[in-house]
Amino acid sequence: MPAVLVSVSDKTGLENFIRRLDRFTELKLIATGNTAKFLTEKGFNCIKVEDLTEFPEILAGRVKTLHPKVLGGILSRPSKEDRDCLAEHKIEEIDIVIVNLYPFEKKLQEKLSESEMVEQIDIGGVTLLRAAAKNFSRVAVISDPGQYDEVIEGLDANQGQFTEGLRKELAHAAFLRTAQYDSIISGYLASALRTDGLAGEMPDTMLVTLKKKMDLRYGENPHHAAAWYATADNEARYGTAVPPFEQLQGKDLSANNITDAFACVNILKGMPKTTTCIIKHNNPCGVASDNDLATSFRKAYDCDPISAFGGIYGFNVEVTEALATRIIENFVEIVMAPAFEKGALAVFAKKKNLRVLQMPEELLRAKHKGVPFMKDLKEFGFLVERETEAPVSVDQFRVVTEAKLEAGQKEDVAFAWSVVRHLTSNAIFVAKDRRSLGIGIGQTNRVQSVRLALTQAGEEAKGAVLTSDAFFPNTDNIEEAARAGIKVIVQPGGSIKDEDVIAACNKAGICMLFTGQRCFRH
Repeated sequence: MPAVLVSVSDKTGLENFIRRLDRFTELKLIATGNTAKFLTEKGFNCIKVEDLTEFPEILAGRVKTLHPKVLGGILSRPSKEDRDCLAEHKIEEIDIVIVNLYPFEKKLQEKLSESEMVEQIDIGGVTLLRAAAKNFSRVAVISDPGQYDEVIEGLDANQGQFTEGLRKELAHAAFLRTAQYDSIISGYLASALRTDGLAGEMPDTMLVTLKKKMDLRYGENPHHAAAWYATADNEARYGTAVPPFEQLQGKDLSANNITDAFACVNILKGMPKTTTCIIKHNNPCGVASDNDLATSFRKAYDCDPISAFGGIYGFNVEVTEALATRIIENFVEIVMAPAFEKGALAVFAKKKNLRVLQMPEELLRAKHKGVPFMKDLKEFGFLVERETEAPVSVDQFRVVTEAKLEAGQKEDVAFAWSVVRHLTSNAIFVAKDRRSLGIGIGQTNRVQSVRLALTQAGEEAKGAVLTSDAFFPNTDNIEEAARAGIKVIVQPGGSIKDEDVIAACNKAGICMLFTGQRCFRH
């Protein structure tokens, strides 16, 4: 009669799983407090752990399974020496361990106090999982309710026996679970230390455990294998689970779709209502804000209609049926918004491959809270950064020219700076009336980006705002802007040529603001 130790926080599917296990052979069930109560209420004969150990739970349940009669029964090997040892101490072997841990990662979302979170750290459960996984040559360990069907299928295929291969797979999953659990706890404590000012700016050691959310058809290119992963505590870190939206219709997402959708959301965060953002290849090809949704869309689309073909269309307000009708006149990969009129969804349904993603409102408000992010440089290791960009505040920018900022230009300055800090490589963004006119990105010198943005803006550059993600190293950029009729330039400042650049602006009658913060991105 196999002995089964059960101690679970999440009891989902447990009754059905035990009944299916019982089909193969009679079981001897041993369980901890609440689990024993649950199984008894469901009609199972169950021994309490404290009856097995002849020792009560102590310290308000902090210690209940850390006992030789439990751990010895799990860790014993099928050798004469071990069996004799068990017999001497009247310890019975345990053959199957079913344990899942206190839900520390879920409790993080409840913003509990530190003392309350400490009580959510599972000690006995982790010990049981590690002990059973170490002894996989004899013991089967089930660490997640999601494994129940897999286990039964394996037993069905092997006359009710656990194969060594299945036990080894289950052991691997258990060690992954305990490693993930420890990484979440250590991450929580690291955050607390940073808050208390007790840890350095960047940690000496980082533990990152990722869980696959879905397989993707391919990666950035068709010959790349790809999958989508998230941290177990993703919702606690960032305010949303993964995926951070509901897909209402359309084809499966690709790796490029996901990165483009991420870029779109990053720009929409903090933008005024009503804003449209059209993304192509991880950069915007049109952004506009207006009180009217249709006007916002038209302004964003008109910035670069050619690039908008096959793009990602994002909105931070509900998409109407009238707008949906306009959108499907072109080829679109994805439409993203926090809400859709019923009629809009009916319109989109005519394009069965079009992906429609509904975002929660909190996704457009969530901040990254200074959590470190990584860049994988392969043979060069990893670079880890913590992004702590300040919110856009035009009142904190410094006017450095004789020409001053006019009251009516503040909205355009805030709009343009909010966008340019998400663009890449010598980024230049030209805007007027809260709409993009020209975008210069991906260039190895800044003056070329300026020329690209101004050429795209054309005559509409007259009276517009030009923003730059980093300082101007020379006056040639100012001369280009002056010829185009730019009225305001916004840049971080900090070049050894700042005085020359300011003088060039004064000569051209351009107002220049220094933000004091570079936002350059490779």
